[in-house]
Amino acid sequence: MPGVTGARVNLSTETATVELAEPPAERSELVRAVRQAGYDADTFRSADRQTSALDRTQETRVREHRQALWQAIGLSVPALLLHWLAPLLQGSQPTAAVWPTAIEALLCGLLLASAAGAPILAGGFRAITHRTANMDLLISLGVTVAFAASVIELLAGHPHGVHFHAVAMILAFVTLGRFLEARAKRDASLAVGALARRIPADAQLVTESGLRTVRVEDLQPGDQVRVAQDMFIPVDGRVVDGDGAIDESTVTGESMPQGRSVGANVLGGTTVLSGLITLEATRVGADSTIGRMIRAVEEAQSGKTRMQRLADQVAGVFVPIVLAVAAVAWITSYAYLDTGMATAIRRAVAVLVIACPCALGLATPTAVMVATGTAALHGILVRDAAALEATGQVDEILLDKTGTVTIGAPAVQCVYKAEGANGLGTGRIMQLVASAEQLAQHPIARALVNEARDWELNLFEPAEFSNRAGFGVTAVVDGKRVLVGSESLLRAESVDIASMASRLEQVNNQGATAVLLAVDGRSAGLISVADSIRPNAREAIKQLSALGVRTAILTGDNERAAASVAAAIGVTEVHARMSPQQKQAEVEARRASGRKVAFVGDGVNDAPALAAADVGMTFASATDVAIGTADITFVHDDLLRIPTAIRLARRSLRIIKQNLFWAFFYNMLAIPLAATGHVSPGIAAAAMMVSSLSVVLNSLRLRKAFD
Repeated sequence: MPGVTGARVNLSTETATVELAEPPAERSELVRAVRQAGYDADTFRSADRQTSALDRTQETRVREHRQALWQAIGLSVPALLLHWLAPLLQGSQPTAAVWPTAIEALLCGLLLASAAGAPILAGGFRAITHRTANMDLLISLGVTVAFAASVIELLAGHPHGVHFHAVAMILAFVTLGRFLEARAKRDASLAVGALARRIPADAQLVTESGLRTVRVEDLQPGDQVRVAQDMFIPVDGRVVDGDGAIDESTVTGESMPQGRSVGANVLGGTTVLSGLITLEATRVGADSTIGRMIRAVEEAQSGKTRMQRLADQVAGVFVPIVLAVAAVAWITSYAYLDTGMATAIRRAVAVLVIACPCALGLATPTAVMVATGTAALHGILVRDAAALEATGQVDEILLDKTGTVTIGAPAVQCVYKAEGANGLGTGRIMQLVASAEQLAQHPIARALVNEARDWELNLFEPAEFSNRAGFGVTAVVDGKRVLVGSESLLRAESVDIASMASRLEQVNNQGATAVLLAVDGRSAGLISVADSIRPNAREAIKQLSALGVRTAILTGDNERAAASVAAAIGVTEVHARMSPQQKQAEVEARRASGRKVAFVGDGVNDAPALAAADVGMTFASATDVAIGTADITFVHDDLLRIPTAIRLARRSLRIIKQNLFWAFFYNMLAIPLAATGHVSPGIAAAAMMVSSLSVVLNSLRLRKAFD
């Protein structure tokens, strides 16, 4: 249509994503275009953006298929009973065998017009109209041929050559299969539905006149919202009042409640287990963490993997081949084997029904749907199906250091007392240093003050204070003149630091920053400050190694700092002082050598490497540029999510390959049996149902991937 630049349809989730140009096409025009193609369609209202498309449609589909199943049972069972009991119901008159068969014909006619048969016939007619070949075409041709031939035989006075029972069995089994398949799809989509249900409909907005209940979609960044115990947090925000224990398990996968107080960030969709907090909204609606999670999962489930595209191509030529095989089976049986018209038709119908490529069409999208939804519930957002496939093939991971392997903020590592500094313990050293640094704005100063507060130390207000940019501070604290800063500052003030020489060398060799303290002109202590390594980093590297994935660190930091961090987490390959362009070049060079490379980074400078990698990975706390570039986003800043994502992706690929194998194997085995008369049309319908369900149920095993 004019105004549409792209569109993709996911038949598993019954949703379409349409990309619009400027000026965009009207929504009503889009719906009209789909309906003109023979399908039904609807669009989502703006208020539905925080809910899942699957959540809105799956229950309706299950209900519709359940109603169709009851109609199929109510009409097919009497028809089958009449067929099986016909010898007992026939009288001695020549026409006595006709009336049970006539009733069978009436029941089958009603069945074809019911909710069980009409959609299939409509789908087949639609396929012919649009010159496409699908599974509805095969089924509708099968039942139509069987029904029409049976009516002709009945009118010709040959009631024993009819196939009404086959029509009844085919439609009954197909309807049962579609009902069970719809239930399985609903179960597969529960992940996105669970995310959507974490967003409450209303929120308590804090205003000058008090609390006011508003719709969540009406909230704007900057609004203040109050959340009480046992309530869902409606938006991402920052706590401005109160404290509480937050259950983040659904969003981040973190099982333990997290304490959050003033200044802490909280995520929409999490639950306040205890306490009362007031937060300032920072991201709302579709831009919130859970909104982005829902959007990411739905987009991933709408995409296609390379294997799925191949299966689609195969299915496109498979249906015409089946039609040809059915025709050959009918002609051969009737013209050359002299089996009679009834037997020839039965074989052709069996071929048409048993060869429906349902399992082939479900093999990949169902597995992708379950995998991406399950991953999202554990804090792993996969951009699309291709990213899931690529992640399963990764054999090398390159890690940025600052903000990725490390937290990205300085923290106190150790406090050392200088030799001869009598009367000064580590607590007193920390107290004097933090008191002097209270008025400084440097990140290291803030780290020192925060550490002292964690130690619950009472800090003094400096009587005098002077900031020496790039060197440190001088101050008078508790009646003592103190110097806090670098080695250069103390030497410039003629302080003898010989007693701290060995400690200073040790800290420098570790790649940490040494903050020295002098009290009244004498060296008193040293504090080691460094960027803290993320918890579980070493365990993550160990798990990656067990998976056969090589790791390396690429960083713009100096060699000593990079080597220290690498040694601490067990990485042997380190590349330091790398620019963003050099990181990108390194990624491209490794890909050119045949490696499947993932890059993990969080900053603006990591964006080129993230884009160049087979798979870019980042954290939800990263910069918007990194998140926009990455293929996988981890909601929780936990490096253990990396091996977890790889394991899930590899398991998904195994499931997809299993599904495709059994789908092809089933058809290669079943079609010859049907063509040679070893499988009746009714049994063919049952076999088709079982093959489709086996694919769906095999995919549902991915829900247990995190157990």
